[in-house]
Amino acid sequence: MIVNIVGGRGAMGRVHKPIFESVGHEVIISGRTSSPSLEEAAKQADLTIVSVPISATREIIERVAPHCNGIMDFTGLKEFPIQAMLKYSKPEMEVGGLHPLYGEVDSIEGRSIVYCPTERSEEKCRAVIRCLGLNGGEIITMEPEEHDRAMAVLQNARTCLLETYILLVNGLREQGLSLGRIYEISPKPTQILMDLAARQADTKNDQLYREMREFNPHQEGIDSILFRCLERIILGKEGDVSREIRAFFGGSLESAQERAKKLMENDRKR
Repeated sequence: MIVNIVGGRGAMGRVHKPIFESVGHEVIISGRTSSPSLEEAAKQADLTIVSVPISATREIIERVAPHCNGIMDFTGLKEFPIQAMLKYSKPEMEVGGLHPLYGEVDSIEGRSIVYCPTERSEEKCRAVIRCLGLNGGEIITMEPEEHDRAMAVLQNARTCLLETYILLVNGLREQGLSLGRIYEISPKPTQILMDLAARQADTKNDQLYREMREFNPHQEGIDSILFRCLERIILGKEGDVSREIRAFFGGSLESAQERAKKLMENDRKR
């Protein structure tokens, strides 16, 4: 099968080109100024995968979908790209959505990829899924709406991490304390949270996460839940929130705590 990756010179293209080639597929990389052109590459390929920034996804789909012999995408949101692919591609062409839950990595072994099949996902889409699975990818099948609602929640989890760091930075500045000194006396769970927040502040993530919030139709509703929760914590109702968390985890609470314990133990051993 000939696979055309639109935007293939980006991180997702660099990761997946050798993966497709490893099982015998030929890979074309196309872009706005490539040769062959976007349209010609789509015509030549058996399947085109759109892998461009979220803000450019709809425009690129509108441009290439009419010429495709099958189309999928690597977008971090799933509802609007799938709707666009179904709308602008020929009715007999295959359509499916993918969201690799990783950045530029050396291997996808053990890493998750969300797969959103459509009523037009057939053998070409299944061939891509098989290829990812053969390379160690773990496929999670979801409906597009479920995926985007989950992404809205996860974006707010990331926001909470970053806000925690901002509060820490401002507090340190006002008290004349150093980050290193606070890190030194922090318990291990707090150190891990600080490290996670620092990782999320990587400049490589800025555009992606900004656009995931901007283009997700569910984000506003999830934001309102976050604001209500933060308000309760500010009002000193941490106990109520903690009880809700314990109730949410239910029988999984101890296993989650055990995983956190192992993470801290592994960190100490390094």
